[in-house]
Amino acid sequence: MPDAPSRRKPTFFARLGETERTELLAVGQRRAFREDEILMLQGERDTHLLLLLEGRVKVTRSAQGEHELLLAIRDAGDLLGELAFIDGEPRSATVTALEPGQALVLSARAFRAHLESAPHVAITLLEAAASRFRESTLRQLQFAASDTLGRLAARIVELVERYGEPGAEGIAVAMPISQEELASWTGASRAAASQGLQALRELGWITTERGRLVVLDLAALRSRSA
Repeated sequence: MPDAPSRRKPTFFARLGETERTELLAVGQRRAFREDEILMLQGERDTHLLLLLEGRVKVTRSAQGEHELLLAIRDAGDLLGELAFIDGEPRSATVTALEPGQALVLSARAFRAHLESAPHVAITLLEAAASRFRESTLRQLQFAASDTLGRLAARIVELVERYGEPGAEGIAVAMPISQEELASWTGASRAAASQGLQALRELGWITTERGRLVVLDLAALRSRSA
């Protein structure tokens, strides 16, 4: 089984130079958070930003009368809350910690002042925002063009590329989300996602156990997700 090279673009923090990182860290305040803690709340009128330093979080959105939708998983180095910072509108999603971690809290005023003296950081912020908009657009197109199995394969490929650990039995992923959240991320019901996982197991492409998934045929998953 070959390695699973990451296709994920560098995070906001990774795109900055060493001096830029040091100067940015001096602008905010470090804050520890616990698992399941809500860090940002949909509809909230607040414009501070969070730079993830440790841990992972999930980004979700809910609508009246609808189930909560999982939009994304963010990792250390990612910036959160940039839309409300840029346009001053209420938060468009909720951010919840998937595990204990630490973030840098950046007030809107302090971060805006910092951007005035750090043009490359400002450009990097715009690049990150544009990348997320493109990511969201492509996912909407994928949802419209793919069936449940194709979307499920795409999400598993993403998890493998971000968190996969190659080994003798395949590429293992310690799942950061539940099966219900995986279904939501796929845009399917829990029953449909469960059936999809069963189909992938029967094809011999994956094996699953509680909190863990092993990919046996990454090429097949990539082909099915295309």
